[in-house]
Amino acid sequence: MPGDSAAAPPQSPQHLAEHCDALFAAGSPLEAELPQWTVRDGQRELALAVAQAIDDRAILLAEAGTGTGKTLAYLVPALLHGGRVIVSTATRNLQDQLFGKDLPAARRALGAAVSACVLKGRSNYVCLHRLQRAGDWIHGRHAHAELRRITVFAKSDPRGDLSALPGVEENSALIPLVTSNTDNCLGADCPDLRDCFVMKARRDALAADVVVINHHLFFADLALRGEGVAELLPTADTLILDEAHQLAEIGVQFLGARCGTAQIIDLARDVAAAGLQSAKGLADWPTLAAQLERSARDLRLVAPQAPGRLSREQAIALPGWDVAVHDLLQGLDHTARVVEAHAEASPEFDRLAQRCAQLRGTIADWSLETADADAVPEQVRWADVGSAHLRLQSAPLSIAGAFAALVARRSQAWILTSATLTVGGSFRHAREALGLMPEQGGCAPVENGVPPRCRELRVASPFDYASQARLFVPQDLPLPSQPGHSEAVGALAATLAADNPGGTMVLTTTLRAAKSIAQRLRQLLPGRVVLEQFDESKAALLARFAASPQAVLVGSQSFWEGVDLAGDQLTLVIIDKLPFAPPDDPLTAARLRRIEAQGRSGFTDYSMPQAALSLQQGAGRLIRTEADRGALVVCDRRLTATGWGRQLLAGLPSFTRVGSTRQVTEFLRAISAGT
Repeated sequence: MPGDSAAAPPQSPQHLAEHCDALFAAGSPLEAELPQWTVRDGQRELALAVAQAIDDRAILLAEAGTGTGKTLAYLVPALLHGGRVIVSTATRNLQDQLFGKDLPAARRALGAAVSACVLKGRSNYVCLHRLQRAGDWIHGRHAHAELRRITVFAKSDPRGDLSALPGVEENSALIPLVTSNTDNCLGADCPDLRDCFVMKARRDALAADVVVINHHLFFADLALRGEGVAELLPTADTLILDEAHQLAEIGVQFLGARCGTAQIIDLARDVAAAGLQSAKGLADWPTLAAQLERSARDLRLVAPQAPGRLSREQAIALPGWDVAVHDLLQGLDHTARVVEAHAEASPEFDRLAQRCAQLRGTIADWSLETADADAVPEQVRWADVGSAHLRLQSAPLSIAGAFAALVARRSQAWILTSATLTVGGSFRHAREALGLMPEQGGCAPVENGVPPRCRELRVASPFDYASQARLFVPQDLPLPSQPGHSEAVGALAATLAADNPGGTMVLTTTLRAAKSIAQRLRQLLPGRVVLEQFDESKAALLARFAASPQAVLVGSQSFWEGVDLAGDQLTLVIIDKLPFAPPDDPLTAARLRRIEAQGRSGFTDYSMPQAALSLQQGAGRLIRTEADRGALVVCDRRLTATGWGRQLLAGLPSFTRVGSTRQVTEFLRAISAGT
């Protein structure tokens, strides 16, 4: 929380470099404060580069291999330099780790009298106004018990951040009912504005020296969605974007327009609640809301049952799509008319009418034909189909222009770091995705001895991968495109997991493969704990996995990153196939089309780099500390049999290659024996 002490005054460049150099040497306060800290040359090199970039207000792209200790390497110079620091990371869990563990340790080690706070999007905080109404929309003993826990929490916790309340699942259906978003927040008209947790978090952020945010929040405000970061950016001396390899994809989600059936259902419930509270008897509010909610659910029912993405063309070709969209637009129009007719009853009705109009406009725009269907688009439209909801999205193909413009008009230091930022040793793919190419004005060459504003640094991992890990690429499995591939992967995984003393994680590229492999594992490993992505939230699954010796976890996409399990918790990682994005994915297809229209190769310039980064992330789950040992199995022989596969292979850590299942099991048994 913000403290009473002011930030330290900025240090001179020479003093800052000398101080960093001393702090990352033996006998430093870091060693005393952090029992597991050791001197790492790569960490020191990164810290000095960060210090120089901060002093020069430069842009630093820094790839720091796993185990480098990059968090301390950027926090220490930033705290020593002084001024306001904004740190953005990929997820809310990483925010909490940074704020609750890494930042306090750095402050104690430095004796830095700086205030700090964590700022999240409004949907993470209890909304006191919506909390009062939530009981009208829930059913069942468990839901009411959970609501009572949240109510008690809101009365006792000073921040109202639901991540501090144990036992509330991040995908709980109750969370949207007790939190707000930009659509349903009443702003200055809210009767609970004075005690609003969101407003309090923003006030704390404006007063703090160090503010920890996440990339979703960063881009939401870049898209003018009013999440509270826009006020902070101009005041910051240093912006640190950790897990920067995710920036481009997260940014695309926000720099466009989107609306979904979940938003419309939320709107319907708010209409009913406001009507019954402020205009009871003036309209049949429950029926009005039920009709609108039904129209939203009917649109979802038109789409396929299985989650996935549909291009706009695929969506509008679905039987019943036109009728469902027409009925939904009619429902929004009718709801708006009823609400507007009683606008004098409550200021909330004006906001509800605006929401109807905004949602209607977004759906109508999404449905319009493009002017030239054969032209290469700069925007792409698709439908995200979830298990219970459907979302219509339009977005630019790239954030390069918007991000480059933001960086160009801000003279602060920008530190972009990740364990995976390069492909084939080059930052070109990351630079291009973020608009930091020389021809775009982001990274000018050295002139008259003056270093460029945009700089690059690669720091290798300190781990001894050759002795700590083995890599096996089986040659006798079907190719991923052939029948029986997932069943064969499941059988191999069962064989290896049976001899594995620790946890086994199977990473898949599709949800369908995850389900098939998990089913096969349960058949072949009776009595063994087999967890799969569909069972619970990611956090709950990882907690169960870590607590269950020799468990097997099968997960797709989100499990390729952000999983940090050391020691025996994870000693075997199996990847079902090389992680190329499906070419028929609407966003991928549009990007490939644009690249090829420019005379370049979509495979070489987009598909390969994306697969390389994803593969590196997946492989990076295995070895997390100097003491870890384990095996990586990639069940796709194209990795060794093709030229482009060998390029992907070269980007992996230098694990010792083995050529048989027997060698893998022998290594796993050696781990068990401690040899």
